[in-house]
Amino acid sequence: MTPNPPLLAGFSGGMSTQSPPTLYELAKQSLLSGETAASAAVYDLPTQLFHELFVEAFLEDRNEALKAMVQAWPFPCLPLRTLMDLRISKTPLWVLEQGRVEERNLETLEALLDGLDRQLSQKVHPSRRRLRVLDWRDVHRDFWTSRPGTVRVAHSGDASSEETGERGPRKKKPSLTVLAQLHFESCSTYANHDALQVCLLKWVRKRRAAVHLLSEKVTITSCAVFHVVKLLRAVQLDSIREVHVLSDWTRESMRAFVPQLKKMKNLHTFRFGSMDPDKYYSPSKNKWHSRIYAYHLGQMQSLRELHIDKVFFLEGKLHKIFRNQKPLEALSLSASPLKESDLKHLIQCPTTNQLKSLTLRKFSMESFNLDTLRALLDKLSGTLETLVLEHCGFTDSHILAILPALHRCSQLKTFSCFGNPISLRTVRVLLWESARLSQLTHGLYPAPLESYDSKISHTVVDTDSFVMVCARLARVLKKLRPSLRVQICTYFCNCCMKCQLYGLDPSGKWEVTEEYRYPGGQLGCYVCEVCRRTYDMFSW
Repeated sequence: MTPNPPLLAGFSGGMSTQSPPTLYELAKQSLLSGETAASAAVYDLPTQLFHELFVEAFLEDRNEALKAMVQAWPFPCLPLRTLMDLRISKTPLWVLEQGRVEERNLETLEALLDGLDRQLSQKVHPSRRRLRVLDWRDVHRDFWTSRPGTVRVAHSGDASSEETGERGPRKKKPSLTVLAQLHFESCSTYANHDALQVCLLKWVRKRRAAVHLLSEKVTITSCAVFHVVKLLRAVQLDSIREVHVLSDWTRESMRAFVPQLKKMKNLHTFRFGSMDPDKYYSPSKNKWHSRIYAYHLGQMQSLRELHIDKVFFLEGKLHKIFRNQKPLEALSLSASPLKESDLKHLIQCPTTNQLKSLTLRKFSMESFNLDTLRALLDKLSGTLETLVLEHCGFTDSHILAILPALHRCSQLKTFSCFGNPISLRTVRVLLWESARLSQLTHGLYPAPLESYDSKISHTVVDTDSFVMVCARLARVLKKLRPSLRVQICTYFCNCCMKCQLYGLDPSGKWEVTEEYRYPGGQLGCYVCEVCRRTYDMFSW
């Protein structure tokens, strides 16, 4: 008797939805289970399958499997930082809001480091280990999304070049190199957001003989200086090329950190600022600080860029800072009160003999002798490529006085003088004269005084006046060489420290090409909201 077709069809459909797992699925489940036999098998996996299983184990929190797999890692480089970010991009928003992702990442990181511990304890010569570089930088995101075959080639050369690119002698080649760009954040968020970095640094510090952590850039916005100094013991300090210190430190904090600078023998760029004047009001103690900084900066013979912002104990003390300093390539002094004697020292000292970039910003030079600035520009005329003179209180007479010296800066490529109260006539002269500099490619100039409402002391742009001013400037710009990019700063707010830069597009229309906010500016400034409504009226 023939079976009933409908019943048979239903039975067949049920079988298709409950088909047994394939051999591939069974093997994958076994490998991800973390069992000992399966863990040994990961060494023989094809790289493409290994890559796929590793990502799956990570996203599913299979930490025991990851612990085994990291010991068999088949590539020379493991981009660990971007792996942690992968979980955030793959996690639904409602899960992210519960705050569990960072906790899961920390658990995974601890498991991976535990696996590396086991690998390092094995009696294997470093040259036979496949994994040589643990990358904690925000790079190589494509490693987790591209096909492993193409990634492997890219990372093989990259890992080798990074490892051999270390500066300074090494007594012994490490079993593992960690690459990082360290950021020690502010007090309010330091403990939570930086937990992964702290975990890694503590792990490296206990294994300094076998693991070297190299960090080309270190940024410090934390006021927990003693904790930062302790964590820096995990770092090969002679690998550091750039340091940013932006925090209101006490004298005790400075005393703890500054001696670390002389250990950074290959430091190329040093930025420090945000030194609160309320903490540095004593002339005698400021003298001590300038002496301490001068001593340690003088020890850094590889230093080529020095950027000082909002440091209030340097007035009249630059000669101490630069007494033993080798020639710099870039010097930036912003919002830090200086005396005319400081500029005179820049003229006389050998530190500025090879200067390519000079920034003087946000301090008044109205009372300075114009001959001093002219003499400084004359000294730098053969090497200077970038000159920034912003918010220095320059008037028409100042600008016209330095024009002859500016003409002699034959290598100048970028010139900025916005934030200074000068007239339309002087801006037009400056545009014509600066265009004669053959190497100049970028100029930033202030909106002329005629652009502002005179009743509000050059704070709010007068719409009608500014349209007329821009029309006259446009006629000048159309006659200049096309290779010169010119921007006009139409507005600057002293509260939020924000400016807008306008440029002339090919059709002859003015447009906002850039908005810039200086560090430390306030958000939600009322004055800016008033002025934004003014800007919205522009239809040209």
